[in-house]
Amino acid sequence: MQPQLRDIIEGVRPAETREFVRGVFEDLGRLLGYLDSVKPLLGGSGAADDAHFIFEVLHCEVLAAAGALDYFCACQETPSELSEELERTGFALRHELRAVFERMLPAAREAADATEARSRLAEAHDLMRNCFEQSTVSLARVFRPGVDAAELFEDIRAKRDSSLRLYENLDALLRSTRYAEWHDEAEALVNFSERMAIFRAESMSDLMQNDRDTCQGFMDGLAGVRDRRSLRLYLHRFSCYLEILLKHVGQRSVLADLSVSVAA
Repeated sequence: MQPQLRDIIEGVRPAETREFVRGVFEDLGRLLGYLDSVKPLLGGSGAADDAHFIFEVLHCEVLAAAGALDYFCACQETPSELSEELERTGFALRHELRAVFERMLPAAREAADATEARSRLAEAHDLMRNCFEQSTVSLARVFRPGVDAAELFEDIRAKRDSSLRLYENLDALLRSTRYAEWHDEAEALVNFSERMAIFRAESMSDLMQNDRDTCQGFMDGLAGVRDRRSLRLYLHRFSCYLEILLKHVGQRSVLADLSVSVAA
């Protein structure tokens, strides 16, 4: 268990609540441990059956953890904030579990090839990991509101850093696109092209697959522009798309604790 969580637990009163909260953190940590066993299986071939087996074990463990939350809320008097958070946690665990077992894992079993199967399994892995980590963070914040998720989990720190870099590069690309749209000088178009090349090299891989394909299509479209009128139309459409994309990136949960604002 992380030192920050142990420190939080020591301040929980009364003792019965302290021991239960300790158990919840340990349960969530154990569930993350199962996912640690799944992740190495996603990079190679022939390991899908092992991954499915671990998910089946995880299914039982998650339901047991959610049941324990229900039992504690029903049988123990707890502060309303803690009780509400435990109820939200139980709901989240069951909700994400249904998504995994009713949609993602069946899709993985029915996948046309191993690459698609691994992609579906990775999606299930990421969904459950996010659920367990966010549940841990939310429960910790009941007792210490200032807890930083990135201090508890290295992968959240990495996701936050990459999302922030993506946001900043998108913001710069949007500004250069708008400037090139309304200024005819060659320097504006050169700056736009350079900024687009930087974004392609540094941040394209941090987009979701659908967004990456769409963004790539816009970038490739520049080669087909033949005159100033079509260039302005292209830049206007691209800037509209980038503004929407920037808003979506800014709403990522890993950036929730940071102050980011959409380019004006």
